[in-house]
Amino acid sequence: MSLSPRRMSLQAKLLASFLVVILLATAAGYLLINRSITRAFSDFTGRSFTVQDQIVIGLIVQYYNRTGSFDGLVELLSRGPRDLPILLVDPDRKVVFAPDERFVGRTLNESDLAGGQTIRLPAGELWTVVPYRTLAGRDALEHAFLRTTQTAMWLSGLAAGGAALVLSLLLVRQTTNPLRELEAASQRIARGHFDEHVEVRSSDEVGRLAGAFNEMAKSLKDSEEGKRRMIADISHDLRTPLAAMRSGLEGLRDGLVAPTPEAFAALHDRVLLLTRLVTDLHQLALADAGQLSIERAPTDLAVLVGGIVETVGFQMEDGGLALDTGVEPGLPPVLLDAHRIEQVLLNLLANALRHTPEGGRIALCVERAGEGEIELRVADSGPGIPVGDLERVFDRFYRGDPSREGGGAGLGLSIARALVEAHDGRIWAENRPEGGAVFRVRLPGGGTQAEESARRP
Repeated sequence: MSLSPRRMSLQAKLLASFLVVILLATAAGYLLINRSITRAFSDFTGRSFTVQDQIVIGLIVQYYNRTGSFDGLVELLSRGPRDLPILLVDPDRKVVFAPDERFVGRTLNESDLAGGQTIRLPAGELWTVVPYRTLAGRDALEHAFLRTTQTAMWLSGLAAGGAALVLSLLLVRQTTNPLRELEAASQRIARGHFDEHVEVRSSDEVGRLAGAFNEMAKSLKDSEEGKRRMIADISHDLRTPLAAMRSGLEGLRDGLVAPTPEAFAALHDRVLLLTRLVTDLHQLALADAGQLSIERAPTDLAVLVGGIVETVGFQMEDGGLALDTGVEPGLPPVLLDAHRIEQVLLNLLANALRHTPEGGRIALCVERAGEGEIELRVADSGPGIPVGDLERVFDRFYRGDPSREGGGAGLGLSIARALVEAHDGRIWAENRPEGGAVFRVRLPGGGTQAEESARRP
């Protein structure tokens, strides 16, 4: 079985990392604390003999001053009890007295003498008194104390390491369990189950990730439902004119329908309907791909509105509707794609025509707005838009009343939004206090700027 870190699970990696950190921290702590205790103990034991050593050194000097020699002192110390914890070293660095006879006669080196006290006699000789412990080491009691201390440190280190390992395991589980849930939910979404939802248990990074996953899952679900509705709507909108064309053509072929201009006109209308639907879908596809072509040129909005009135005038009269237009005087030419903006206004007017009852009024206004913008406004006197539908009227294939005859495919407002956004503009819908709906289009505009931009190569 391979132990490569790349093949290890996240939980195993985290546990391994925590374990290594715990072991290193415990070992480093033990070494540092043990060294500090050992050094402090050595300093303590060294200082504990300093006063005694000074007393012995003082006595040795007094004896030499009275007798003029160390011979009697060495003999005296040798005959007496060997409980003085010192080594007496002559000028030749040879031990002449020691509590342990094994040290007597041994020649010490400079490092051994470094911990001793030098005695300079009047004759110029250098004798040295060395603490016995510096050479004999610690006694059994001291070793027992250090062993007990080291054992306590090991036990406390193991206890702390065990507690840290348990806490690490809990932390790892708290972190990896939500990730496993996210993984399982992602796999179910990949299999087409878009109604997945994971529980958000915290407000940390993992919790925020779970929240973002839920938002993504909801978005995917909405997108999938929208795609299904779109396919159903496209099928319905294509099937109806295709069925009419098929029946008409079959009637002409079988001689059941007379080949009159009216029959051919009806077939032509069905072809135009299909062509318009396919063109709308193509424009939306270009907008999604960011390839919607916009050819800007300085445009006189008064002329643009006049052309639109001529285009929809007959439809207004046939529907018993009145069209009011208003263009703010003195508006400078605006740099835009006249054909695309004309299509936007025609789509908005077509939507107003469908929702305005006979005898109603539709208004098309153009005026300056704040911060150098131009506002185009289409208002009607219809029933208005339900509050819950205001944010959805620009969705593709969305129709507030699907049962309404002549409601169209539900692409006109979506295309209008795509064209406006391609001009770096905004479009939104509102309900008027006096009744009816109003669609507002804000476009960046300016006369001098537009003319200068148009003249640039």
